Formats: sequence, structure tokens, C-alpha cells
Amino acid sequence: MIVWGIWWQDAFWFSTGPRTRKAKNIAAMPRVVIGTDKADEAVILEGAAEEITDRAVWKQLAKIYNQKYGGDVEPLLTAAGGCVFRVQPQVAFAQDEHAENFANAVTRWHFQKE
Repeated sequence: MIVWGIWWQDAFWFSTGPRTRKAKNIAAMPRVVIGTDKADEAVILEGAAEEITDRAVWKQLAKIYNQKYGGDVEPLLTAAGGCVFRVQPQVAFAQDEHAENFANAVTRWHFQKE
């Protein structure tokens, strides 16, 4: 799934509504694959999603999210009873189509569990 989110505290964070297909799928199976919206500079992350219910963490996350995207996401999270997820990465892939040598412009990272 392509989602907007942020990289924070060594993980990928995003939000969605509690009744969305994303939230329902994660509740049933927390393993996820996430892609960025820029296909020419693609980043694909595989990992396990964990729902974060601590509202104090939401407030911190909202500030960072607002800096990246503009606006104010906090009222959307709290008013809609939103869901916030933290994805602990296991594998990440990246490629840059604009690289001089496209064949060598693909990278893969493996993350170790702590």
C-alpha cells in the first residue's frame, strides 16, 4: 500500500481511519509492505505494523507530520478516532531512476531485531 507517513525513531509511522481496509487488514495480519508515492525514487519497506494508542505519542507524531506535509493532522486523528501505526522495518528496497547507472542504483537493507 502506498501511504503518507514519516520516518521517526527508527521506524515508519502512518495513520488511517479505524474502519479503513488498511486498519482491518493490519488487525488481521500485521505484516505489511509499504511504498512511497514517488515511483521514480522508490522506497519499499517490509515489516510488522503495531498500533500505537498512546495519545502523547500521537501529539509528538503530529508535530513532525505537520512539518513534513503542512496543515494540522492532530484534529483529524483525534476527532475521527484515527489509528496510528508504527512499522518496525525488516527489509527495505530503494531505487533511483535518475541515477547515472540505473543498474547499480538499487539498494537493499536488512534490519536486525533488537
